[in-house]
Amino acid sequence: MIDLEPFFEAGRRDAPVPSGALLDRIMADIDQVADERVAVKPVNSGPGLWERILYGIGGWPTISGMATAGVVGVVFGISPPDVVSDFTSTVLNGTSGFYLVDPYDGFGFDSFEG
Repeated sequence: MIDLEPFFEAGRRDAPVPSGALLDRIMADIDQVADERVAVKPVNSGPGLWERILYGIGGWPTISGMATAGVVGVVFGISPPDVVSDFTSTVLNGTSGFYLVDPYDGFGFDSFEG
């Protein structure tokens, strides 16, 4: 195995010092590249993600309708009106006559009976 540390020490000891002209040219190149980067402006590629989602579901009228429906649903869920409570308990307890209604009457489903 070759010990590389003497080579590293020699490189540190005899490090070249750049001249002032070289440093001036480097700084001039840096200024030129920086000026070119400032001149470039981003191109507007169209609507963003949220704007496309908003447009896809129908815009602000749809959002306002969904917000209103959500608020009404929360209010009805927390404190339902008596009419809703009575109707729900009647249907769930089976004390209504809704089960006697044939929802398919007149739709021609009798031909499927055989």
